[in-house]
Order: sequence, then structure tokens, then C-alpha cells
Amino acid sequence: MTKVEKALENFKNYNCCQATISVFAEDLNLDMETALKISSGFGGGLTKAEVCGAVSGACMAISLKYGSTNPENKESKAKIKEFMTKFIEKNNSCTCKGLLGYDKSTEEGAKIVEKEKLTEKFCSGFITSAIEIAEDII
Repeated sequence: MTKVEKALENFKNYNCCQATISVFAEDLNLDMETALKISSGFGGGLTKAEVCGAVSGACMAISLKYGSTNPENKESKAKIKEFMTKFIEKNNSCTCKGLLGYDKSTEEGAKIVEKEKLTEKFCSGFITSAIEIAEDII
């Protein structure tokens, strides 16, 4: 099973950020329980339809691979910038609001997102995109 396939399977039970980071956890020596817990609050654009959870999960994975405790090390920041540029080029946004076209953190926006099933229609594609771009970088 590919990382994308695993993530889409995990997305049935977890939020977009959890589904994304979960498929990188083992390769990056992060235990699954910690991966799921640390990413649990990032779904739905930090609950405010801001940065897409799949983007956050991919950035977590990239940071685990290239991050450092040395403030002089800028590799992680450069890799995140590369990821963000590619994700936005492909999807025209990196926020839930921008990707779905509605602010699902508002009552009105949430009703539209639910009625139109926008999460089901589109979020799998954003998870796929985030993972594919992150895999190329990692």
C-alpha cells in the first residue's frame, strides 16, 4: 500500500493532518501515538479553516526529516518553503478557506461545506498532493 493509499484509509478515522503525518511517522522514527496526538489539533485548518491540515502534516514530516535544534541550520525552512511553493502552485492556496471556497469555521460556511460534501469531494486530493510533494522532498 502506498503512503497516499494509507493516508486516505486513515482519513476515514482521523483528521487530514493526522492522516498525512501518520504515513511518514515510521520512516522518521516517530511513534504513531505521538504522531496522532501532536497532530490532532491541526485538522480543519487549526479549526479555523486556516492552513490546511494536510499541509501542516506534511510540514511536520519535512521538519522531522530536516529540522535541527541548531538555530544556524536553515535547511528545514528551505525545504518547507519548497513544499509550500509547490503545494500552492498545484492547488492555488494552502488554507482550507482557499481550497474549499468557504470558511468552514463559521456556521454558514460549515453548512455549505457539509451540504455540498466538499470535504469528501476535495480533501482527499489535497492529502494526496501534500504527500506526493513531501515524498519528493523527503
